[in-house]
Amino acid sequence: MRQLFLLYFSFSALFIGALSAQTGCPGCTLNLPAGLPADTLYLQDLPDAEKGTFYDHDLSFRMPKTTTPVHAIDSTTPSGLTISKIEIISIDGVPPGLHWQPNQWVFETATQTDGCVKFCGTPSVSDSFVMTVKIKATVLFLTQEATFPLKIYIAPKVSTTVGFTMSDVTGCGSATVSFENNVPSGGVPGFSYEWDFGDGTTYTGENPPPHKYITPGLYPVTYHATVDTAGFVLESITVLNVDCTDPIGFGKPDLYLLVYDPNGVKAFDSSPDVNNTSLPYNFPVNLSLGNGNYTLAVWDEDSGIKGSDDPCGTVSFNILSNDTIVSGGLRVVLNIVHNVEEINSKDTVYVYTQPEDPFITAPKGLSACTGMDSLFLVSSAGAGNQWWYDGATIAGATDFIYEPKQGGYYQVQVNTSYGCTAISDSVLVQINPLPALPFFVNIHNSLRLADTTMLPASYALQWYNGDDPIPGETGFRYCATETGNYGLQLTDLATGCINYYESPVLFDPNFDCTIGTFEANQLALGIFPNPASDQVQIHFGPLPSGGGRYRMWDVTGRTVTEGPVSGGADMLQLSCANLTTGVYAVEILAEGLRGSGKVVVIR
Repeated sequence: MRQLFLLYFSFSALFIGALSAQTGCPGCTLNLPAGLPADTLYLQDLPDAEKGTFYDHDLSFRMPKTTTPVHAIDSTTPSGLTISKIEIISIDGVPPGLHWQPNQWVFETATQTDGCVKFCGTPSVSDSFVMTVKIKATVLFLTQEATFPLKIYIAPKVSTTVGFTMSDVTGCGSATVSFENNVPSGGVPGFSYEWDFGDGTTYTGENPPPHKYITPGLYPVTYHATVDTAGFVLESITVLNVDCTDPIGFGKPDLYLLVYDPNGVKAFDSSPDVNNTSLPYNFPVNLSLGNGNYTLAVWDEDSGIKGSDDPCGTVSFNILSNDTIVSGGLRVVLNIVHNVEEINSKDTVYVYTQPEDPFITAPKGLSACTGMDSLFLVSSAGAGNQWWYDGATIAGATDFIYEPKQGGYYQVQVNTSYGCTAISDSVLVQINPLPALPFFVNIHNSLRLADTTMLPASYALQWYNGDDPIPGETGFRYCATETGNYGLQLTDLATGCINYYESPVLFDPNFDCTIGTFEANQLALGIFPNPASDQVQIHFGPLPSGGGRYRMWDVTGRTVTEGPVSGGADMLQLSCANLTTGVYAVEILAEGLRGSGKVVVIR
């Protein structure tokens, strides 16, 4: 054993030497829940780990300031005593492949009781483990060790999601699915694969080609990958007994290990030594092994006493020596692992039934006039409908009946609850405009169509007295012989669309339009601008020298302006500033000539 200046120092360093081989996970982060009492014993739980998957977790704790919290869980410990110092001694039973390291070893409880331990590494064994945490507390200059359990579960390496990725996993009627292997070999030997596509087809290669499902159904796709590339790893060496001792009064041997490969080259050195090693003791190694025989040498660091280290025995081993080995007084247990990953994944392909294409019927035809509600379209599908207009969906149009309001091409799409669609052929709907309003004026009981230029190319007129058509009266004019509510109906013969204008007429007995009426020659009027908002100009041929008169009236027959027109004049400018938005009739009369038209006023 090395020469120490203070024997006390060797005893106080006992627990540090026992931990030196378990370090390698520095940098834990303290994260305690809020509201913990200052004087309490608190230790977080460790989450589950997975065999063959790197594990990195910080475990936080709070040490007690007095023995009161300890008494609550161990009645043999008296309560109310002040704890001046707590030391972490060890954590025994750590699963193979995992390592640990605290942020500090000694806690002076007057100033600090909070700490953390980082657990990291890749566990190589799947099982439930109960580790034993050992601490030493100083109370009134007396020390006492205590232990408590810490559990962790290492789950087996089983994956149901990471093995592969599928694209286009759903289809309607059929589906062509592409597969991506998420555990590629990269050309390295030791990988094997088994695919089952769920429809009786299997594949044993690494990357299957796209697979087509042609029948509706649910197809479970299973994947199994075997990865045998890790080789053999000497995870740890547990020394049970050694063939060496220290002189009386100098404690136990200070052990360290050396491992030599089959060529005699040093492959592992556990230095520094573990001071006063208490047996059994586990040395983490994590050394990859190849073929051939290796040599393990156990030494006692003794340079301070005899000038050189003492051999404690050697053993020879290979990749199959995963057991206890004895050589003379040396007895060790080798933990050699050979990790073979078995990755199982499962997913499902859904192939739904493709719905039949719907079709559209129109019980009242595919054409109508603006404002009429007679036209409607009916889908052959009772549910899941979506109507389209000119290649775009119509918001909210999901009933099996739809009433179009404008002309164009209409389709109906049926949508199933599982996302499959089918769409109908398009139908052309015609919504024809109504002909212009057949506005007429009353001139001395003579009812006259105000503007013949607005008539469609093919039309029919019919005069009405109240609700009754007047037999034979289908021209531009009608002579009223009594007061009544007269109307004029205009039909566009090309579309069948009808418009109707009616107005009350007060019979004037001073005029008899059935006799003595002159047939005025037409006077062509040019109205500009039209529509108008401020001024409107009315152009016509030069009037006779005697001049004439003009009159403008609204749709009710009320005169809004009138006056003379000078002889020889060929233009009349009228103000529209005081007129409201609407349609107005204008007429010019001059010595047997008559011209009429309409002015649209917009505000």
